[in-house]
Amino acid sequence: MAVLGIQINKKNPEYNINDFCFWLPQFKKYCATEEGQVMFDNLYPIANAKIFESIFGTDWKYAMSLCIAHYAYLIAIQATTPQGDTLSGITGGGVTRGVLTSATIGSFTKSYDLNYTALTSEDSLFWNQSAYGMSLYALYKTKAVPSIFVVTDGPLIPGTPPFNPWFYKDPDKRNGGGGGWPF
Repeated sequence: MAVLGIQINKKNPEYNINDFCFWLPQFKKYCATEEGQVMFDNLYPIANAKIFESIFGTDWKYAMSLCIAHYAYLIAIQATTPQGDTLSGITGGGVTRGVLTSATIGSFTKSYDLNYTALTSEDSLFWNQSAYGMSLYALYKTKAVPSIFVVTDGPLIPGTPPFNPWFYKDPDKRNGGGGGWPF
C-alpha cells in the first residue's frame, strides 16, 4: 500500500534568543539571566520541531516565540507547586487547574467566559492553558495547512500518475489489456 501526502518543509531558518525577546519583550530581563538562557536552550528545540516557516510564513518568528513562551508558562506554573524530596511532599503538583467561571465573596463577583477568546476544539486544549498558547493556536488557524492524503492498494511506480493502473492484479484492467486506464 502506498500513502501520498503533501510534504511540509520542516527546515527552519535561524532563530535565537534575540528574536524571542524582540517578539515578546516582557521576557527580555529574564532571558538576560543564566536561568533564562537555560530555559530558551531547552525550549527552542521543542518549538523548532513543531513550528515550521513553511506553514507560518512571515509570522514564523512570532509563532516560535509564542510556542516557547507557552512552554515557559507551563514550567513556571509547575515551579509554584509544592516541592520536596518525598512523593508526599510534591503531591500538590498534580492539582487540576481550570478557568475561573464564577466566584463570589460578599458583594464581589467575578467570572470569565472564554467562548469568544479561546478555541474550543479538542486539539486546542493543550494550547488553551496560556494566553501565549491561545494566541499561537489562533494564529495557526489563519494558515492554510495542507492535509490531503491519497491511499492506494498497491505500490506507486515512479514516473507514473498517482492512480497507477499497475496496481491492478488483472492484466485486462491494465494499459495494453484493451481497457487502457481503468477509469
